[in-house]
Amino acid sequence: MTPANLEAILPLSRFLARLVESRPEIGDALRADLTTPWSAQAMRAFLAAGAANEEALRPGLRQLRARVMARVVARDLAGLADLAEVTETMTTLADVAVEHAAAVLMARLVDRHGTPRSAAGEAQALIVIGMGKLGGRELNVSSEIDLIFVYPEDGETDGDGARLSNFEFFTRLGRQLIGALAEMTGDGQVFRVDMRLRPNGESGLLVSSVEAFRQYQMESAWVWEHQALTRARFSAGD
Repeated sequence: MTPANLEAILPLSRFLARLVESRPEIGDALRADLTTPWSAQAMRAFLAAGAANEEALRPGLRQLRARVMARVVARDLAGLADLAEVTETMTTLADVAVEHAAAVLMARLVDRHGTPRSAAGEAQALIVIGMGKLGGRELNVSSEIDLIFVYPEDGETDGDGARLSNFEFFTRLGRQLIGALAEMTGDGQVFRVDMRLRPNGESGLLVSSVEAFRQYQMESAWVWEHQALTRARFSAGD
């Protein structure tokens, strides 16, 4: 696509026109390449270069979203992207953002409290389950993401200072992850996050062990919750 073609489609989207006007580097990138959609590899490379620590995480995630959104919209308006590409790209963005943010935030918590371990000493990591449109790989440009947080086993961290139970550790990680994605900053937000599909919904604990999750599904969950799990998909973590 030539620069003239890009200029021709800008009037078709107020969102895209404003984005290009406010962030000239995005317009330059679109003029340089609209032939290929963003890949997971390219997204990970962008975050590795510009959002490698907690301080850079929020702005880096939002900068990536702006660039991905701009190319998705431009390719769609130019007739270069079909619906399958739009939903796959947005789903990939969500997976990569969750995966990267969880890794960065967990590394900081491990520095402070040690690695969470099972009673047998095995290292534990957060399991992020994508539900709804995320689970079905059907995200569109305005979708929120439905998540469930689970960790493998109970235990505690192995730090030299004040130790945390695995439940406390992953609850902190879950809250920080939601904030990194959903907090509204000057650069906007990455995704709205909905946690209401977790066990007991809004009144339930933010995270649960695999065994507690299993017991809830076997003993307490409603039929509609079992039906919702048919769209569940591993999104990030262990």
